[in-house]
Amino acid sequence: MRRALATLSLLALTGCYHFVFEQHPATTRLTSSGAPAPTMRLVTYERTVPTYFNGFVGTGRVDTSEYCAEPVRTELRVNTRDVLASVFTLLTYTPHTLYVTCEEPAVGATITK
Repeated sequence: MRRALATLSLLALTGCYHFVFEQHPATTRLTSSGAPAPTMRLVTYERTVPTYFNGFVGTGRVDTSEYCAEPVRTELRVNTRDVLASVFTLLTYTPHTLYVTCEEPAVGATITK
């Protein structure tokens, strides 16, 4: 029993993956005088999206316009917590953790949808 539990734990910890999509990678911006502009501040939003039956039911999609018009990066991670939830529900519930990274809005700016 202990050997099976150890094997299951090892599989759960090594079963994680991470996918990143860079919409526009960070580049050095210059001001009108040619000096380097201050680096942009980024905000990352995290959301767990459920899928079921090992991803066959549910899309795992997130509308990034909820957070910003032009995200810098979107990521899909299946971390240890997601894998353990999948194992404990026998792949009935298989969550994915999605991250959306945006430039921080300017002070006083409002986000419109």
